[in-house]
Amino acid sequence: MDYFGRYGPYYVYLLGPDSEQSVRHIYHQRALTRINPDARLGSLEEQTQEFLNRPNIVNEIRSVLSGMAEGGLTWTQDPPILYEDVTTNAHGREKDPVENTWGALHEYHHVFQIAHCDTKQERTSEKNINSWISEGMATYSSAKFMENLGLSDFEDYMLQLRTSGANIGRPSINEFLRKSSNWQLNDEGYWDTGEFAQVYYMLGAWATAYLIHVLNIEEEIVLRDWYYDIPHLGKSAAFRKHMGLSLNEFYRKFDAFIRQADSVVMQIFEGQTGDT
Repeated sequence: MDYFGRYGPYYVYLLGPDSEQSVRHIYHQRALTRINPDARLGSLEEQTQEFLNRPNIVNEIRSVLSGMAEGGLTWTQDPPILYEDVTTNAHGREKDPVENTWGALHEYHHVFQIAHCDTKQERTSEKNINSWISEGMATYSSAKFMENLGLSDFEDYMLQLRTSGANIGRPSINEFLRKSSNWQLNDEGYWDTGEFAQVYYMLGAWATAYLIHVLNIEEEIVLRDWYYDIPHLGKSAAFRKHMGLSLNEFYRKFDAFIRQADSVVMQIFEGQTGDT
């Protein structure tokens, strides 16, 4: 929070199927946090039931009780503003403080990002950010902060994204690039194809690394400061102002860089490469 600032309220929920009564109580509490005192929106009871009857919430509760593993950040776009990290049936995280810390760092970066974007607009719009920026920068920052806490090896993690997919998924960056020669970092269609993990999270993290370690832009600017200008300048102008090049120029340079061998790209962490 010292790095990104305080935004919230921010709630973290780890849910399992053992007690339906507890699950339904938690969802009732979630409804209460969303109550808007504006009487025109309905009474407390009416607003509570409106939330609990939403199709996505009904499906969420059903998923929790059936044992499905899901998770991610959700937030409100109208007052009262709040953020929730909701994870269901993540048995591997139940007694794993390291993985829980990693997840919390990743999701809190999203809280910061959302606070400075208009998420009602498309990710391709000037007032919102592309998926590679959202997921890639959060993937990079959480890995870097984990190393700062002495809980991971950042460079090894970045290499694993290329070779095995690390804790994101399969296939790895290298395997994805061998099969997908025409991929584009700013294409929002990968959510539909199932290749979002490789493009938005993994390649997005490496795109973030390229900005910091190849273009030599200060980490705080890349991970934090340029976001402050998005609401009034727009994404493209804010990026150019702080990164020193247009998004299209960046895409072209990064595409040439990331296709190189592991031994070459890893040199950026040793300060042995210049602008490609």
